[in-house]
Formats: sequence, structure tokens, C-alpha cells
Amino acid sequence: MGIVGQSIALFVALVVSAIIFLTSNGVHIFTEVDESAIYGEWVEQGVAPYAADRFEVRKDGIYMKGARTTSYFEFTGSKLIYTVGNNTYLYTVENEQTLQREKPYHYSTPFEKVR
Repeated sequence: MGIVGQSIALFVALVVSAIIFLTSNGVHIFTEVDESAIYGEWVEQGVAPYAADRFEVRKDGIYMKGARTTSYFEFTGSKLIYTVGNNTYLYTVENEQTLQREKPYHYSTPFEKVR
């Protein structure tokens, strides 16, 4: 086997190893995520109702106060990520009714799905 054959074999071994590592650590590589699971209105918990952040996830984007603030978001099944202006928002899915805000970093707070 020449240098080309060895390089191809090494590349294949690396790709297979990466796939095995990711799947064994719970990363879903080849499964399609049902985005509709994240759709709905989410309200911040643990703060006064008048001060609570709230947002709505729809098929066509993220809405705040009834207005679409961004048309692009990413939902991996375990994380929701979107950007508004210079702020990136990151939420970790705790369960089907609760998200935990991880970014922006000023504080981490839970959000509950209200509808």
C-alpha cells in the first residue's frame, strides 16, 4: 500500500472514530430534529411577572412583543440558539416544558412554556 492508500485508510479511520465518539457521547448526528417541539411561548421564571423576559418560537422565527426579531434560529434537539442584534441567546432544553438560558452570561434563568 502506497502513501495515498495509507492516507485514505487513516482518513477513514479518523472519520469512523469521530462518529463513534460523538454517538457514544449522546450527540445525534444522523437524526432529524423535530423543530415543532420548541414552538410556543416561553416565559422567564423566578422574576416578577412584569419584569419577565418572554419570547415565542414559530416556524418563521423568534418573536418578542409580537414582532419578529429574527427569522433564523437553530434547534439541535438539546439547544436553542438565535441572535438578535449583537446578542446571541443560548438555551439548553431541560425537558419539553423548560429551557435554561445559558447566554447572555449576565445570569442563567429557567423559562417555562406557557402555550
